[in-house]
Amino acid sequence: MKRENKTRSGGDGPTVAKLLVNPAGFAFAEPLDGSESVYIPRGRLGVALDGDEVTVRSWPSDKGFEGEIVELVRRGRTRLTGVPRLYGRTWVLEPDDPRVLWRPELVAPGSGPPEGMVVVATITHYPSEPRDALLVKIEKVLGPPDTLATEQMKILLERGINPEFPDAVLAEAQGVPQAVQPADLAGRDDLRGLPFMTIDPVDARDFDDAVCVELLGEDLRTADMRVHVAVADVSHYVREGTAIDDEAALRCFSAYLPDRAIPMLPHALSSHMCSLVPDEDRLAMVISMRIDPEGETREVKLRAAVIHSQRRLSYEQVAAELEGAGKLTPVEIDRIRLLRRAADRLRAMRLRRGAVELNLPETKIVLDQDDPSRIRDIVPSRASASVAQAYNLIEELMLAANEANGAIAVAHKLPMVFRVHDLPDADKLQLLASAAETLGLKVDPEKLRTPLGVQKFLSLAESHARGQALHMFMLRAMAQAAYSTDNCGHFALASAAYVHFTSPIRRYPDLVAHRVLKAYLKRSGGQAGPEPVPAMPELEASQAQAARSSLRERATADAERDSKALFAAAYMRDRLGDRFEATITGFGSAGIYILLDRPFVDGMIRQGALERERGELYELEDNGVRLVGKRSGHALTIGDKLMVEAIDASLQRRKVDFAFVSRLSG
Repeated sequence: MKRENKTRSGGDGPTVAKLLVNPAGFAFAEPLDGSESVYIPRGRLGVALDGDEVTVRSWPSDKGFEGEIVELVRRGRTRLTGVPRLYGRTWVLEPDDPRVLWRPELVAPGSGPPEGMVVVATITHYPSEPRDALLVKIEKVLGPPDTLATEQMKILLERGINPEFPDAVLAEAQGVPQAVQPADLAGRDDLRGLPFMTIDPVDARDFDDAVCVELLGEDLRTADMRVHVAVADVSHYVREGTAIDDEAALRCFSAYLPDRAIPMLPHALSSHMCSLVPDEDRLAMVISMRIDPEGETREVKLRAAVIHSQRRLSYEQVAAELEGAGKLTPVEIDRIRLLRRAADRLRAMRLRRGAVELNLPETKIVLDQDDPSRIRDIVPSRASASVAQAYNLIEELMLAANEANGAIAVAHKLPMVFRVHDLPDADKLQLLASAAETLGLKVDPEKLRTPLGVQKFLSLAESHARGQALHMFMLRAMAQAAYSTDNCGHFALASAAYVHFTSPIRRYPDLVAHRVLKAYLKRSGGQAGPEPVPAMPELEASQAQAARSSLRERATADAERDSKALFAAAYMRDRLGDRFEATITGFGSAGIYILLDRPFVDGMIRQGALERERGELYELEDNGVRLVGKRSGHALTIGDKLMVEAIDASLQRRKVDFAFVSRLSG
C-alpha cells in the first residue's frame, strides 16, 4: 500500500506541469504526475502565464528543484477579469488577479469602455515572445468592484467555473426521460423491494446515494449484517461523446458556494433522474457487503439495479432519533439504529487498522432564507455531536463502498482512477516533531510514517491544551490526496485501495469508475445494465482523466474556499471596530493567522502593524510555533487566545485584518 513520496532527479526528461505564478514574478511548476514542484525563477517565465500547462526541465538546487520552461503545451486562461484604464491613448485592462504579470491591451475598445467597472475580457492574442502584447476584448460588464455579486463572479472566472451550461448541453438535457423506462431494466437486478432511504443535509440539492441494512440473525451483537449502498447510475444517462458528457468532463466537479450550487450535470439529471428521490423508481449501481461483528466485510456483490427509495431523511432528523426523539415511525427508527450499528462496526475496524481522523474546523455561512445576499451568521459546521454522528453514519457506509470497489479494481487489474493519499513528507514530519516538542508533546517523526502512529499522536493531541494547533501541523505534513491510476493506497484511511464511487452526480472520477466497473461486469458475466455497456477505457485515457481531475478538484476547492472568505469579508465590513476573542492558528510571511471564536471567521494580524504598535521587531522561530519580540522577548504562540479588533475587511482581497489588543491565555 505504501511507498515513498515521489521526487524528481536531475536526469529526468522534461515533465508536464501546471504553472503557478507568484505576484512577485517567480513561479512553481506543479507536475501533473504528482511529483515535487519545480521553482521557476523570475525572468525565466518567457511568454507563459499563470495556469498554463508547460513542460519543464529541472535540476536539484537549494530551493528543492529549480528549472526552466521548455515548451508551452496548453494555455490555461481564455478570459480575464479586471478594470479598463486609459493610459495615454491606449486602453488597457488592469487584471484583478495579481498572478497575471502582463498588462493586457484592449482591442476594439469602442468610444468608451466602462472605466472603473469590472469586466470580463476574452484573450484574443497570446504573446509569442517576451516583448509581444497580450490582447483582450471586453466580453461583458460584471458590475462595480467591491460588491458581493461582482466579486463572486470573479472567483468563478478565475477558477474556470462556468455558472451556465452551453445551449447544446441544455438541449440534450431536455431529451432526458422523466421516468425509468421498461428498456432501462434490462441487465439489472430488481431491488425495489429493499427498504432504501437517503440521508442528506436538510438543504441538499441532490441525492446520489441511498442505504439499506439487513440483520442476518436474531442477536444484534453477534449476527452478521448485509449493507446495501445504492448510487445513482449516472453513466446510464451520461454517455461518452455527448455534449453533456463533454461538459461534465470539462467541469469535473460540482461547486458548492455559500449562496448557490453550480452542478456538474444539468438540473434534469442532477436533481431529477439521477437523484434518488423517495417514492420513485431510480436506476442505480448497488454494492452489497456482508459485515461481521468485527467489522470485516465479505460476500461483496456489485451490480446494476433498479431501486425505490422509501424515505428521505435529513442528518438533523437522524441525529434526533439517535438521541431518542421518537418522532419517526418505529420501523424507521429501527432502521436508523441498525444502520448506526453497521457503521460502528465498520468504524471500529478502520480505527484498528490505523485510520486517521483529523479534528479540523469547517465553516458554514448562514444566509437569510428570504434574502440570500444577507449573511446572518458564520458558524462551525456540524456544531453538535449528534449531528456529527449522523454524518458519520453515512460516511462509514460510503467509505466501505469505495474500499470494496477499490479491492475489485485491484483484484481484476482494471484501468481505474484511484483516490490515492501518499505517505506524509519526511521533512514536514521533522518540523511537526520540533513544533510538538515546543508545545510540550514529544513525538518520534519516524512513528508518524504509519497510519497507526499518526492515530496515536492525534489521540494524545486531543487532550492537549493546543490540540487544534497540533492537528493543523499534522495536516500540513500530510500529502495531498489526488487521483491516479498508480495505486499507492490511501494513507489517511489506512486503505490498500480506494475508489471514489459514491458521488457520480458531482464528481466526474466517480462517473469514470462506474463505466470501468460496468465494463468489468459485462466481461465477467455480471449485471451491467442494458446495452450499450461502456467500453473498458485504455489505461492512457484513465491516466489523463486522473491528472485532469486532480487539477480541477483543486480549482473547485479553491473557489469554494475563496467564496467563503468573500462572504466572511462582507459580513465583517459592518463589524469594524468591534473586538473579538480569537485563537492563533498559524504564522505566515505577512503576519499571524487567527480564527475568531464567534463569528467563525479567519483573519490576520499584520506583523508590520504589530511591530509598529509595540515598537519592536518580531522574529518567527524556525519551527513556526512562536513569534518573538527581539527586544522584550514577548512571544505569541500557536494556540494562544487573544483579544483582537477588526480594522479592515476587503472584498477584493477576500481578507479580514485585525489589530492585536491583548493575550488572554497562553
